[in-house]
Amino acid sequence: MSVPDVDAVVLGAGGSARMAGLDKMLAPLGDREVIVWSLRAFEAAPSIRRVVVTSSAENRAGIERAIDAAGLAKVVGVIDGGPSRAHSVLNALDVLEDDGARFAAIHDGARPFVTAELIERGVAAVRRHGAVVAAVPSSDTVKLVGAEGVVIETPPRAQVWLAQTPQFGRLHELLAAHRRRRERLASFTDDVSVLEAEGIAV
Repeated sequence: MSVPDVDAVVLGAGGSARMAGLDKMLAPLGDREVIVWSLRAFEAAPSIRRVVVTSSAENRAGIERAIDAAGLAKVVGVIDGGPSRAHSVLNALDVLEDDGARFAAIHDGARPFVTAELIERGVAAVRRHGAVVAAVPSSDTVKLVGAEGVVIETPPRAQVWLAQTPQFGRLHELLAAHRRRRERLASFTDDVSVLEAEGIAV
């Protein structure tokens, strides 16, 4: 078994804009809150050393209570999120910077069906390639559309994948890329796209 050398960020600071204001992180799912299912998977993944959770001010007390009740030993802190997803990631990477992890895994707390097995597959892949993303092939035909609603291009379906999380990269590269693009982070909708902007292959 490899020595644990991956720290994780679990994002819980979203505004639930697509849920009509419903607090999805703390919504019940079975016997636990939604975010706890994700945290349990990282707790069970042998390669993960520590987990930092981001939270909104409104959710923080509830998330901390849920973590305590679940007995999650790898969670070392709940910190404030930022004005966008990528700013929240930067806040968490700043916390993780000086503790010696080689890699970082970033996961949406609202995706509760992640497994320790998937996390370990991602870890194995990032150790080989340096930056990886969980994704599924698109079963739909995708159209690229211009400002006037006119189709510009139909990319071959075989080339279209739907990005999910967790996403993985070298911690120092993720942090440096997020810092360099601090003023434009709101335009990035996932984590590895910040690495792509640096010319780093994912």
